[in-house]
Amino acid sequence: TAPAAPADPAASPPAAPAGLGAGRDRVLDAVKALALGVVVFAHSIAWDVSGGEPASVLDVRPGIAWVTWTAQILPLFFAVGAVSNLASWRRSPDAATFLRRRILRLSTPALVYCGFWTVLLLPLALVLPEAKTAGHFLSVLIWFLGTYAAIVVAVPWTSRWTSRPVLTLGLWLAVIVAVDALRLTVIPWLGWLNTLLVWGWLHQLGYHLPQLRRVSRTTLLALAPIPMALALLVAIPGPFSSSLVTISGDPEPSNLSPPSVVVALYGLAQILVLAAAYPWLARRLSNDRLWRVIGFAASRAIGVYLWHIPWVAIVAATAWLLGFAAQPFTGMWWLAHAGGLAVILTMGWTLAGLAGRIDQVLLARSGSGRHVSVIAFSVVIPTTLLAITFTGFGTWWDAVFLGLPMSSAINIAIVAASWWALSTSRPPPGNPA
Repeated sequence: TAPAAPADPAASPPAAPAGLGAGRDRVLDAVKALALGVVVFAHSIAWDVSGGEPASVLDVRPGIAWVTWTAQILPLFFAVGAVSNLASWRRSPDAATFLRRRILRLSTPALVYCGFWTVLLLPLALVLPEAKTAGHFLSVLIWFLGTYAAIVVAVPWTSRWTSRPVLTLGLWLAVIVAVDALRLTVIPWLGWLNTLLVWGWLHQLGYHLPQLRRVSRTTLLALAPIPMALALLVAIPGPFSSSLVTISGDPEPSNLSPPSVVVALYGLAQILVLAAAYPWLARRLSNDRLWRVIGFAASRAIGVYLWHIPWVAIVAATAWLLGFAAQPFTGMWWLAHAGGLAVILTMGWTLAGLAGRIDQVLLARSGSGRHVSVIAFSVVIPTTLLAITFTGFGTWWDAVFLGLPMSSAINIAIVAASWWALSTSRPPPGNPA
């Protein structure tokens, strides 16, 4: 998911020196790394065992839900990812070439992660019921890669809609609102459509980030509070949860599982602020010493995002087994979480490095050979990754989503076969898809 040069070179920061990401927009790279880094940090300090069993501190102290309004920055990942995707597509506007390259880079770390846990947990589930529960926990974060990959698949088509941004984004937002209304009143499961609609809307908005950067900072900062106020109005006195992440036992509809219009409006405010701050960020990141640190972290961002979650479980389970019972936000609680954070980051970084070597080997062995439908396999991979989010890694056969039967074994087989077909593919002459 490493970003390419921005779509509008004239509006970009100066190119980096050779050897330090020459030709790259450092702000895009930094925002992507920061967005995933905040997720990792939040998960690493959110565990709590004071209630007698591992849980999220938000479940124990729902009154601190306001914190989620300062820590949820995934909308920015989709927005800056759009700039990279659009630039990549415009450099080589061939659907098969674009999708093969992008989907392989996204799905390879997912294949390694999902394959490892499926091979480990699926046999255990035959004799140990807890393996199925563990498989569900470890698969939750796959939603992000599946959703982002699905949005990338649509880039050759959504990129055509940039000529009329107000109409496109306005109608799209209206559809999101309509889906939310039906979710709340008639068909609850219909809200899952917004998994693609909300994050896709933020990605579509991101196409216009280079143009937004030309708007005066005063104007952008004056506009940003408007969608933020609307998001707060819908979330707090309105029908949705006051939290931007899912809280267990919250009687109000979640804003994240599935995402709601609250996330869309909140993301719009963030994008406006990012556009206003872009020149300042570019100047700061022109410092090569600072960039080395950020670039170092960004090099394994996706890997750490995936591989930190088992260590969150290990740290929380260890504290629980040792009888740790400090109440949230006391000195001892913070001390334990600081130690846990060090373990999670160290081990997540190490495992991400090991998995990254496997990624490189797999990608190095891929090559063009057979004629296949690249678009078809590019659609199958994110669809199956989203299915894995519900199925987990330790489910032999179960109706886990909308009453549909699903299997971890079938899911990983589909992802592996589709990855192999995509990695060895080449489009037929005269037919880019």
